[in-house]
Amino acid sequence: NRDVCALSLGVELLDDGSIDTSSIVVSPSKVCVSYRLTYDDVDEMLEEGVGYSEEWQLGALLDAAKKRRQHRIENGSTEGFVPNQIPQSTVSVTSSPDAIDGLAIDISIDSSQNAGINQTEGATDGSNMPSEPSHVPPLSPAYMMVTEMMIMAGEALPKWKLRMDNNDGLVNGNKPMLDNSLVLPFRGQPQPDFKSRGRELRILNDLREGMQGGGMCHAWFARRFFKPVTVSEMTNSHFGLGLDCYVQWSSPIRRLGDLQVHSAVKRYLRRKRLNEMMENGLPIPSELCENALGCSVPIPVEDSMDEDGKYSDYMCLDSIIAENSNFKEGVGLVKASRNLQRISQQYWVFEHLDRTLKNNPEEAVFEALVLGCTDPNRLQYAVYVKELGFEHRYLSEVGQLLPGMTLKLRVASVNPRMGLLTLGIAG
Repeated sequence: NRDVCALSLGVELLDDGSIDTSSIVVSPSKVCVSYRLTYDDVDEMLEEGVGYSEEWQLGALLDAAKKRRQHRIENGSTEGFVPNQIPQSTVSVTSSPDAIDGLAIDISIDSSQNAGINQTEGATDGSNMPSEPSHVPPLSPAYMMVTEMMIMAGEALPKWKLRMDNNDGLVNGNKPMLDNSLVLPFRGQPQPDFKSRGRELRILNDLREGMQGGGMCHAWFARRFFKPVTVSEMTNSHFGLGLDCYVQWSSPIRRLGDLQVHSAVKRYLRRKRLNEMMENGLPIPSELCENALGCSVPIPVEDSMDEDGKYSDYMCLDSIIAENSNFKEGVGLVKASRNLQRISQQYWVFEHLDRTLKNNPEEAVFEALVLGCTDPNRLQYAVYVKELGFEHRYLSEVGQLLPGMTLKLRVASVNPRMGLLTLGIAG
């Protein structure tokens, strides 16, 4: 057992899954870590009932996560708008003396843990309804629990900030000696413009009702409606998440942007506590430094100390907050890293196809689902290669294709380094 320093947020949920704004608490804390659990561990404990008895907290968190998911869906989140997501692949490259060039390539297909409905290979056979899972595990309750709690924290933090702003930073009703404000990077996504795109909206609805490709054709077509996410210091609604405000800061993957928000919140809390101490005439801890506060450390005026050792005056050399967090820098780095990740993953998928084509040409044939048309003049279509969890463009050799059709495609040529792949009809 060991204590770990943390930045904790606590909320109470209302019956409809929304957050009781008055209940939000943000505070430094210490967490006693006695043991760790993997997602698989938690899924197993919930399945066997342990998560509702000895470890009842897991069951309570899952119930709260389900309530939160339903609340966001009712507010128009992606999980409701696009209930059947397209499974994506994860590529792992490991050292192996038996593999070509000493590197083994493993491709696994992952369900979208954030999807409203789990999507599997059984749902991509062109039938109208998803069938039993075959190569993708069912939606993980543990993943949903972490996802919903993370999103809930991302909604609660800006709501807490707005509540603090409404208090005007007063300390016991008095104006604080040290200026204090909290700047956060609000993430927003505008609602799609459906009114001016009536024809496309009808196609979207037809694809959803028809369940072509197990709903994946609808998921692919829906992408064109989504607008890019923006980051601003002003509050903004987030259509994809179904929230009226959101700040990304609690991801299990510690992004630079997350750490920047952590720093801003902790500095705000320290300044808030410092104002309370000065209001009560207490001495300033010698351990405090400018970097910890984001401003100069106030100095007690010795002549103002009374017989009880309390100060009535402090010298604030610079009460202007000098936050040095450039939130857009973090966003830019995330975008760059995602692009690099996409290129890297594409390279190794193409390398896998190149090895297959050279060593076992007859195995370089894959079943592909037609997602939709990208260029009707060239008969170019977006296809989803099920076995690889991979989307690509295909120039039809057999005329017009319809969404939801299944084709047998072969790898005609591939160049991993150039990022080139040509698919052709098999046999």
